[in-house]
Amino acid sequence: MEKFKKVLMNEAQHYSKGIKSIGNDAMQGHMSENTGDLTGFAEAGTDNNDRETKLRLASGESHLLEEVAEALERIDEGTYGECVDCEEDIPKKRLEVFPAAKRCVKCKEKYEKETQGRY
Repeated sequence: MEKFKKVLMNEAQHYSKGIKSIGNDAMQGHMSENTGDLTGFAEAGTDNNDRETKLRLASGESHLLEEVAEALERIDEGTYGECVDCEEDIPKKRLEVFPAAKRCVKCKEKYEKETQGRY
């Protein structure tokens, strides 16, 4: 467990830094001076698109950070490595590839089929 806890703590730190960096980049990007010409509007549109992309990336990293936090909670609770759906052990190989896994492969596939297309 200590090995996985250390890996998860490192991932949490990595995602936190990434979110902060992306957020800072998105907020520091300055809007082009709007001179009323087409070039100014195009640059403003590009700036907005870049900012939106960065914020979307930060959102994805936030989701991953939440998964890592949940995995750390499961370690503290003594349920880490146990599928949240079927309560069977998650294979160690899966945890080594994705330490924040909360479902075994079979339950993960079933979950993805059931939630496909939902927002």
